[in-house]
Amino acid sequence: MTIRITLDEIKQIFELLFQRIKDDKIEFVDVETDFYWLITSDEWSYFDSSPEAVVGSLVDDWDSLQEVLESERIVTYLDYERFASILRAMSETIAPSKKKSVEEHSD
Repeated sequence: MTIRITLDEIKQIFELLFQRIKDDKIEFVDVETDFYWLITSDEWSYFDSSPEAVVGSLVDDWDSLQEVLESERIVTYLDYERFASILRAMSETIAPSKKKSVEEHSD
């Protein structure tokens, strides 16, 4: 199965997600964890074996993304993974999945 993801749709979704944070008047998120489990890109959708998780670091991810802002470093596709990890950590900090109710899952 192929999912076609257009850049315009990604932009629209991100703008809606960003607007939700603004509507909730969230100006910053204090993420109090650093390390997380990560399944490498070449294994995360390969179901014929048991993937080996590696340890990722939100601090390292954030430092690398800050370099993009501060030194005008060229953005790489690895930065997408770093940004995804930061977004996941933000989501879990704002609304931890283990505390979400059944009603929230049906949104």
